[in-house]
Amino acid sequence: MPDRGADIERFYELMGVLEDRVGGKRKLSGCHRSMGWPERGVYFFFEDGETRANHDTDLRVVRVGTHAVTARSKSRLWHRLYEHKQDGARSVFRDHVNRALKRRLNDGLEHNHSRCISTYIGQMPFLWVSVDGENSHRLRTRLEKNAIALLSFWHKDSEGNPSHGWLGRSSAKREIKQSGLWNIQHVKGTYDLAFLDDLANCIDRTEALNEPPADWHLPVCLDRNLG
Repeated sequence: MPDRGADIERFYELMGVLEDRVGGKRKLSGCHRSMGWPERGVYFFFEDGETRANHDTDLRVVRVGTHAVTARSKSRLWHRLYEHKQDGARSVFRDHVNRALKRRLNDGLEHNHSRCISTYIGQMPFLWVSVDGENSHRLRTRLEKNAIALLSFWHKDSEGNPSHGWLGRSSAKREIKQSGLWNIQHVKGTYDLAFLDDLANCIDRTEALNEPPADWHLPVCLDRNLG
């Protein structure tokens, strides 16, 4: 029988290796397409205030995602990340945050709600791992599915819970509230321990990004076309 606690510990050890390898977590609010992103990959969002059980200073993963899950898909990693960042973009992640914000606020005030979503997601630290190559869509799907199943609080043997103040608790989706993740699919599933070896191998092939030029933020009006 899997030891979820030990497996979660190894997962976060791998996140530490990944963080060192890429030079630290990033925030979407400070990212740009010209930073040398890998073509394809899997990403892991963390959230300030959401810490691991018995690790008060270590942030926990709150969203696992990928893209291009079919062989014919031409989607790229940055394009997927950009969809989470961009006002009005098509993003299930944005939709989850949107609905939770509306349920929590319910204040009737006039404001740019889409900007609130962008700001919320834009400030969430995240890591990414390169998963490219022939038939890599299968590996990306495998990593995403198993990481979600491992980290979900849905199961009785899970360690910890989302904080009382976590925005996801305001979601109408039971899967989000109970799993502690901004995910719906796979939160009730089981995981294959071997995926951690696959993750470790992908981390070994992941390289750091280029730093954006000092004036990367100037052509902001063009950003919609550059994403």
